[in-house]
Parts: sequence; structure tokens; C-alpha cells
Amino acid sequence: MAELNEDVFAAARQRGRTLLTEELVALIERHHPHDRPGIERDIVTRYADGLDTDERSSSSSRDGGPDDDGTSFDFDRDAFLDEVDARLADTETWQGTDALYAPEDDRVSRYPARWHDALGGSTDVREFVVFLLEETDGYLDDLESGGAGRGIPEDELLDVVSVVGRTDRETAKARVESGRKAGDLVEDADQHPEARVRPRE
Repeated sequence: MAELNEDVFAAARQRGRTLLTEELVALIERHHPHDRPGIERDIVTRYADGLDTDERSSSSSRDGGPDDDGTSFDFDRDAFLDEVDARLADTETWQGTDALYAPEDDRVSRYPARWHDALGGSTDVREFVVFLLEETDGYLDDLESGGAGRGIPEDELLDVVSVVGRTDRETAKARVESGRKAGDLVEDADQHPEARVRPRE
């Protein structure tokens, strides 16, 4: 059985109380090794158990006060797992930023099954951008990040490529840079720190 990835715990602790259910699922899906769409439910539960143990240990050591950096994690294992169940959408298409999906039986993903079917395991960033722009009804409207213009905010793109492509963000970012250099991908000219990436037309 694969070891739990410490990067998940570190990122979760860093986010503290602002960590959302769907973000934790995405962290697990991005960092835990897997070769099929989504993450097994028992793996999600193991991370929840680990975070719960971590939270109880931290609470004991700080006597209920804030962490050293002034934040408090307040992770509730049972509430998290209940939220995962409640947010599972019985659909293969995008249903909003707080939805979760079951691309296969007893697996959970941040992204719909159709995305995994079309792009699972791929690191062709241009293919991702075209798919997200043309075949994901409602997705772009739900995004709150990124500058003006038509395209995918780079951070969002890296999240999708790393999760659905089952790779790491560094590889995804390198592919975006390669696409820019090759002229396959362009950014809008407003120099927004979260510029949107789109195919060259």
C-alpha cells in the first residue's frame, strides 16, 4: 500500500482553517500516486485520519491555542468525510466549483469523469486548454481567478493538468512554458499575475 504523501499534510496545515473540502481532495489527488482516474475512497479516509491525528496532537501541544503562525487548523475528520459524500455529483460533466465526482466506483475526484476519459494521463497542455475552452459548459464562468480575456488562468490550468494528467505541477508548468516557446500557447497582453492561457489562433 502506497505511503501517504507528506506534501498533502504540509499544504493542508499551511492553508489552515481556509482549506476547503474540494481543495483537500484535489491536494490528495495531485500528490498521492495513482494510475487511474480519481483517488480510492479509503485513501481519502487515510489522509483524513492522518490530519485528524495531526490536529489532535497539535491541539494537545498548544492547549487549544493558535498554531505558532497564529492560525488554527480545526480539522474535523467526520465532517470532512460527510462533506465528500454530500458533494459527490451523479454526473460526468462539470457541476460547479464545490462539486466532487466519482469517475469510477469507490473513487473520488475533483474533476468529472468526462475530463478523465478525454484527457486522463495526458500532459499535452494545448489539448487541455482547447478542451477546457470548448467542451466544459459552465467551468469558465465559475472561475474566480485570472485576468480578463479568453483563456484558462494558469494556476487553474496547472491544477487540472496535474490532477487529470496524473503528473506533478512542475511538469505541467514546464509543458506550459514549452508551449509558449513553441508558439502553441499565448497569454493575453494585460500582464495580469494570473494571466489566462489560450491556444494561438
